[in-house]
Amino acid sequence: MEPTFTSRAYRARQLICGQYASWAAEMNMVYLTVSGFFGCEESVVPVLANSLSEIASHSAQAAPQFAMSHGGVATNGLPGHVYLDFSTPSMAPDLNNLHGSVVKLLAETHGVSLVSRNPGSQFQPRLPLMQYSHLPEGVFADAVEFARAVAADLQIPASTRAWRLLLLRFESNAAGEDWSGGAWAADLSWSLLASCPL
Repeated sequence: MEPTFTSRAYRARQLICGQYASWAAEMNMVYLTVSGFFGCEESVVPVLANSLSEIASHSAQAAPQFAMSHGGVATNGLPGHVYLDFSTPSMAPDLNNLHGSVVKLLAETHGVSLVSRNPGSQFQPRLPLMQYSHLPEGVFADAVEFARAVAADLQIPASTRAWRLLLLRFESNAAGEDWSGGAWAADLSWSLLASCPL
């Protein structure tokens, strides 16, 4: 997402995570995922980078820096999670197309393992503000109210524009083979392997 939007979302996330001592979201970069985590052989990285560059170029020709809007701070269906929901009120068709192209690429690339991907077949783009908080129910309700107030105070825009398609390498010994439970927050590190303009 464009830098001006990201900077406000980052500040909101810092305040929310710090206030409720829940660090999983804070341990990650601010980004909107178009695919879940996946395993990848090192030799495949250049192939993926080139293919993602082609996907980004096609997207930029069809809809340069397309707009995306979110439905505000949400929690529905994910206990302990607070996020900006980019799948409501209606997902940008260009974001959905980008997701479809990336998922197709991963499925067809030899050396990519989708076994460790986050569960869920429906694409639900969300920007995490707090994750795996494990707060008591009443405290979590306070956290949601706090998150909404922070988002309003920082004037996080209701929409942003697609800026870059990134290929990131995430590493965590704590996660092991299971990247769905938040264990990665203990020692997550990442490196940027490719950045393709949208």
